[in-house]
Amino acid sequence: MSTAPTSGDAEVIAARDRVELLRGEILRHNHLYHALDAPEIADAEYDELFNELRRLEADFPELASADSPTQTVGAVPGRTFAVVEHRLRMLSLGNAFNAEELIAWRQRAADLLDREEWTYVTEPKIDGLAIALVYERGRLVQAATRGDGRAGEDVTANLRMIDGVPNQLSGSPPPRFEVRGEVFMPKAGFETMNGEIAEENQHRREQGRAELTLYANPRNAAAGSVRQKDASVTATRPLSIGIYQLGWCEDVVTPDTHWETLEWLAEFGFPTTPEAARHDGIESALAACEQWTQRRDTQPFEMDGVVVKVDDLGLQADLGIVGREPRWAIAWKFPPQEASTVLEQILVNVGRTGSINPYARLRPVRVGGVQVTNATLHNLDDIRRKDIREGDTVVIRRAGEVIPQVVRPVLERRPEDSVEWEMPDTCPSCDARTVRNPDDAMYYCSNRACPSILQRSLEHFAGRGAMDIRGLGERQIALLLQHRLIEDAADIFDLPHKREQMGRIPSLGQKVKRDGEDSYEPGKRIENLIAAIERSKSRGLAFLLVGLGIRHVGGENASLLADEFGSLDAILLAPAETLAAVDGVGPIIADSIVDWAMDGDHWWLVHRLQQAGVEDEIQRSEEDEPAETPLEGLRFVLTGRFASMTRPQAEAQLKSLGAAVGSSVSKNTSALFAGEAAGSKRRKAESLGLAIWDEDQLVQVLERPGLAAEWLREAAAAEPSGAD
Repeated sequence: MSTAPTSGDAEVIAARDRVELLRGEILRHNHLYHALDAPEIADAEYDELFNELRRLEADFPELASADSPTQTVGAVPGRTFAVVEHRLRMLSLGNAFNAEELIAWRQRAADLLDREEWTYVTEPKIDGLAIALVYERGRLVQAATRGDGRAGEDVTANLRMIDGVPNQLSGSPPPRFEVRGEVFMPKAGFETMNGEIAEENQHRREQGRAELTLYANPRNAAAGSVRQKDASVTATRPLSIGIYQLGWCEDVVTPDTHWETLEWLAEFGFPTTPEAARHDGIESALAACEQWTQRRDTQPFEMDGVVVKVDDLGLQADLGIVGREPRWAIAWKFPPQEASTVLEQILVNVGRTGSINPYARLRPVRVGGVQVTNATLHNLDDIRRKDIREGDTVVIRRAGEVIPQVVRPVLERRPEDSVEWEMPDTCPSCDARTVRNPDDAMYYCSNRACPSILQRSLEHFAGRGAMDIRGLGERQIALLLQHRLIEDAADIFDLPHKREQMGRIPSLGQKVKRDGEDSYEPGKRIENLIAAIERSKSRGLAFLLVGLGIRHVGGENASLLADEFGSLDAILLAPAETLAAVDGVGPIIADSIVDWAMDGDHWWLVHRLQQAGVEDEIQRSEEDEPAETPLEGLRFVLTGRFASMTRPQAEAQLKSLGAAVGSSVSKNTSALFAGEAAGSKRRKAESLGLAIWDEDQLVQVLERPGLAAEWLREAAAAEPSGAD
């Protein structure tokens, strides 16, 4: 019997491979944008990747995964600052790129709410850094970045230095509450600051000193200024803030609408988002979006769209959240800005996996106030599809970031001697043959020992998201490879025994005079590096698993695997079915781990890491006992407002007791907890004959979880039996 895949199987396989590729790319760009403030692609190009992934996951539900970028926000916070857990998750927004998509969003909300009319609020979507501010008795006590939505970086000292952030509120604010806003740098302040840096660089060049980096755009400048280790540096930066939301509030009755909430916060001295407006219907909100599109360039701040929100907070609660996005708000995104220039050359670089990545070297051109010289080209198929050639005048598109997208060539201006560009037959790094993977559109270097692959994999291993070895960056790794002091990740942990060899390398060692001549010896830089290497040994199993560079294994699923299996050996020896059974992992990641573990060279690397003393298992105390889950098997939905706790707090407590908590009512729902202003979810629960419990019953269930099953049994027993 033939075992050839059916056309349906082939379609799923192709979709799976594309989903894996998209997830890896999007996670990388999330880290560059949110953690490093160093984006490589335009917002519009990122949106295309993200929307393609979302469509594929919708079309192929079996490929959905809890750790997909479509279900998460931002990036894991770095280690420069302390980590702050957000009491309520900070969310991202879905996008609408035209009137039809905005109307479709409104219709989805109308269907869920079973009503047609309500008011809206529009606010400019300022391009900056999202911040959560906590106040106690009117004083600022904590400021944190968004991070990955669940946890961010503690930047309290820096935010206190920004003039627009009130350290002491006026009026009679609540005893303890949180507001959320966007820290940004006005265009004029950005230009002035970059001009001052340019002047300073002129002096540094004259003195032979290293130059300071000019910021690429106001968003990067704002993020970099907030993340300064020295808060006094933040104080010198021309930063502003716009508050756009109340996060949570204790012991005070808050306004019923978002618009009234903004007015309420302004009474305490908060600078709310400028030029917010209220609208009676979606047509008025749409008109405001279109007006903003025309006047975006005249604003004193950079903005990449308009946020449209449902005004009524009770309706917001009914609409709820799906994945990482609220159903009650959407971002109207501006059309990307375009310009034309000459594509002078198509070049390639080598990625960590050996992928050969083409990019365009452009004749410098200013787009949206920023000079750009490079553009991504994805792969050979993309170049062929667009018919892009060296020497072409091309239209490039930018939506607020540094590296734009090549949209199309201007064929009327194509040189007569133009020829199609060909992918190089050999790797630019090692001259090995390049091969195309039949399962995707990428070309790869065939040499596993390629210097560029090794360089990138070591950068990944030592990076903040993995082993976090401070002082071991791109330049240092290149020097150590050049002098053959390391050849793989395990060699890093042998460097403490090679102090003298490292000390003799210029740029690593400390320069000293011996007999009138310059020489080099181990100094503070090398001692700091050795200390960082020693610290990294106790980084933990999850970070080690990320550092190994197994395809599709990122921070979230690495933590899930570490918690489930407890040791690296147990993870690498587990069969695919066992790995895939871990909630949030799934078959794609499981197969990737098994494939990696089948390679003998990888096991030799793991053995040497273990011999070096790298921590590869979780130390569990004998007292650790599995948490009790008395609500396991039950599924609840919450709607409306609760006086004694927030809905997220209630959801978290229910989940800790083993219950599943959904966002929509269905026949699989065990019971609905309905607070004040419960709307369409209550009506649907009634139509399905589900149990509907109030806030008092919610409190009782949290205190005595066994009551839930008891009440459900009583309700089932009370139902009249149907006739045969």
